[in-house]
Amino acid sequence: MSVSKLEILGEAVRFRQLIQSCDPEKTELVTGDFPVMNCKMTSMILVYHFLKLYPNLEIKGLGGARPENRLITHYWIEIEGIAVDITGDQYNLIDDNELDDSLIALRPYSPIHVAKVGDSFLYDLFEKSYVDTFTAGLQAYVSLSLSV
Repeated sequence: MSVSKLEILGEAVRFRQLIQSCDPEKTELVTGDFPVMNCKMTSMILVYHFLKLYPNLEIKGLGGARPENRLITHYWIEIEGIAVDITGDQYNLIDDNELDDSLIALRPYSPIHVAKVGDSFLYDLFEKSYVDTFTAGLQAYVSLSLSV
């Protein structure tokens, strides 16, 4: 099942609005300083959301680090060649002394970034550290394994 960039953008916007409307006092998965330090958790929940809507997708989660300072990290997802980041605006909020000049120079960051992988600035800013692969669940994995 294929999903268009426009559909991905629409769901990313809707999901980000839902996250922002949560009361962090009553929602354990949303912190009071959202989006700061929430990129992986939010991306994982977004993966779950997309897999509920489009169960046949394979979604990649990418963990990256700044080459000059590997303590500065980020996490976003890829869906069918589209990079999706709904917490990049945390780099507008983090103190300058905790970031490097390249991150600061690209401010302001949008709350939602959806772009073709080849056009996304994320791959220039962050060196890929690891890739997670997500599918609809163990059943899809078991089926694939048994057919080999």
